[in-house]
Amino acid sequence: MRLLRSESIKLLSVRTTWLMLGIGLLVEALFAGLYVGLVSLDDVGPVREVQTSVGLLMVMLLVLGVLSITTEFRHGTASTTFLASPKRYPVLVAKLGAMLAIGLLTGLAFVAVNGGLALPLFSSRGESLPPAGEIVRVYAGVVASFALLCAFGLGVGAIVRNQVGAIIAAIAFFFVLSPLPELLPGDIGDYFPAQAIGSLHGLPDATEEGLGQVAGGVVLAAWSLALWLIGTVLIGHRDLNE
Repeated sequence: MRLLRSESIKLLSVRTTWLMLGIGLLVEALFAGLYVGLVSLDDVGPVREVQTSVGLLMVMLLVLGVLSITTEFRHGTASTTFLASPKRYPVLVAKLGAMLAIGLLTGLAFVAVNGGLALPLFSSRGESLPPAGEIVRVYAGVVASFALLCAFGLGVGAIVRNQVGAIIAAIAFFFVLSPLPELLPGDIGDYFPAQAIGSLHGLPDATEEGLGQVAGGVVLAAWSLALWLIGTVLIGHRDLNE
């Protein structure tokens, strides 16, 4: 608990965290309020797509996960941080716990912003809303994906350690390589991170042709856990000054 509290304080005491999350939530608020309120509903699309329009916030959380570990190496505080524990892996466990918590809290904030603005606007403009259970299911997938994205970024950062390189690598996994699965045979492409997160969000094209929502969450969690484990092993065996 001491390490978890320490890592949480580190993340919440720097302006970068608040700026990134604040900007991401502000953009989502503008989208949910202005786009849904002013644009023709035929162009806006179904409610479910508005619920999962989280592109910028996803990037912010992914990068925040990377920064949570690479900043230690960039600013030379890694040695001090890992001296707090006789073994290095408890520090990585604490960082993972802190990032999962921040992802979950950000997800709940997004639900409050998106649902509080978009759903009433849809209703006031005569659009019928999906059943409450469907709305909750989609939002639950978004919240879970935020937490897993933070863990994914942490894992990439622990493996690469170079801040710029890790950010590029993490973003490439989701956006640069996202069209690649279409070129692969069979259902292999469904297990790529970008496709898994689409399934977790419950998007129509994902649920009809790819993995189900729970399966998508399991796949994304497996990616995040695998990267975190590899990063933890590497940090445990590499010199901190490399």
